[in-house]
Amino acid sequence: MRPLRISLTLSGGASLGAYEAGAAAGMAVAARRLQREGQETTIDAIGGASAGSLVGLFLAHSLLEGIDPVDLMYEAWVERVTLKMLRSTSPTAPLSFDELRERAPELLDREQREPSEHDGEEALQDRALAFHVCLTNLRGVTYPIRGLRRDEPITGATYADWGRFELKPGGGIEQLLEPEQASPFDFVLASAASPGGFAPQLLDRSRDEEGYRSRGIQNFPESGSMWYTDGGLVASQPLGRIMAAGRSLHGPEPDATHLSLLIDPRSEVSMGGEEWSDTDNQLSWTSGLARALGILSQQELFEDLRKIEKDNSRIVWARELVEALGPHLPDEAAPDLREFLERIESQRDEMRADEPHREDDRHGSGAESASDLLGEAVAEIGGLSGKQPISIDVISPLLLTGDGKDIRSLLAGEFMGDFGGFLSHDLRASDFDLGYESTIAWLKGGLTHCEVSDAAIEAAVECVESRRLHDPEEVKAGEAEVGDLSLGDRWELVRLGLHTARVLGSGALDVREKISDPIGRLLKRLPGQGD
Repeated sequence: MRPLRISLTLSGGASLGAYEAGAAAGMAVAARRLQREGQETTIDAIGGASAGSLVGLFLAHSLLEGIDPVDLMYEAWVERVTLKMLRSTSPTAPLSFDELRERAPELLDREQREPSEHDGEEALQDRALAFHVCLTNLRGVTYPIRGLRRDEPITGATYADWGRFELKPGGGIEQLLEPEQASPFDFVLASAASPGGFAPQLLDRSRDEEGYRSRGIQNFPESGSMWYTDGGLVASQPLGRIMAAGRSLHGPEPDATHLSLLIDPRSEVSMGGEEWSDTDNQLSWTSGLARALGILSQQELFEDLRKIEKDNSRIVWARELVEALGPHLPDEAAPDLREFLERIESQRDEMRADEPHREDDRHGSGAESASDLLGEAVAEIGGLSGKQPISIDVISPLLLTGDGKDIRSLLAGEFMGDFGGFLSHDLRASDFDLGYESTIAWLKGGLTHCEVSDAAIEAAVECVESRRLHDPEEVKAGEAEVGDLSLGDRWELVRLGLHTARVLGSGALDVREKISDPIGRLLKRLPGQGD
């Protein structure tokens, strides 16, 4: 059987991270069971933005340390991450990660955790994985864009930024929590710092200075540090980047089946809604704000899916073109084609690239014949160098709507701009189980397209089903509203509202101090008033 290499991308969604945690836990259980069934299966790359990056970090840690993923994910996203934990005591922001940061070691350290019967070698992935985090760089970085006058390039700017890490089996919590202000954990907290509740986070990028400059960045700060916010606002081609990360770490592996999976809980944005075309609907500014913020990340994800689909077609077309023209090329064309490829490489070095050059992907085949060199040239021109056709799929609540259920009746924490789940343990438990059930639904149909045997699929599905924490119908709490919360949960919401008012008041004073006083300046100009 062909090895199965999985790249996992997780979108944002605040408290809907509970859904992603359930889906990711189910996928990890399935991957380990497939491995035991003789179907070599690894998760080679994990990444995403906002809450998805935090889920991804917990998933990577469970895989590489042999920790039961269901146990860790449920504890992290259902038991631990509450509004009470996130509520700030500082006047700088309504919410804070301070308590989560303080408690992270006891949550992640295997020695401090209650042991699970599913911990151990069978849960351990013995292959390193790439972990990438998308962030919004509030400073922005600039790079040159060659225009018509190549001696005077245009200066472009980007606010999309990435943290890139290689996590190894047995690396422990040290590889997650160190170094200070530059660890994977620091990066995911910065990516999850939604401007709707969290203050920006400072990261030390001094270790990445060479990488910035190699990609053409011109204005790297002298301090080496920059402030960041929610990565879901500007996620740039996340699917393509996560797939490329796994390939860069382990090589192209043409004999393996490569699967890119997106876990996306956002039903409202994905499905649209008739209210956005209803002429009689009276929309509030808050509903428009929530919709607009959700669209930002979703638009990039779906554009990325379309790009991958187009790349798959272009790869096939390019191969067919070379097969048609190659036999008719004389051997004398080889030197000219080789010179052309060298010229492309030289000019590329003068241009900004989003990723460092991968020499193993470019011209690493040792091609000598005119036909092979033509293939490389076509791939370079089409932006297909080093790429292979890949399978892409999505795990979402849509997989569970086939029985006539409305998708909004499934997710529980979607209200209040996706922060609703932080208010209630029951809502988070419901979304966790919904994500877990979504993965079970995907496994039954999705694995058949990955050249996995029916016997291995059946064993994986049975294993995941046996690890359910609850009967899904017993905890289902979709379409929740504030009125469905307990009195204790509502009191926490009131406390958050009071603290938010305090933060806004403090911010208003800061703004007033920065506003110039034209009347005061005028009085100072009057005789006798400037002394």
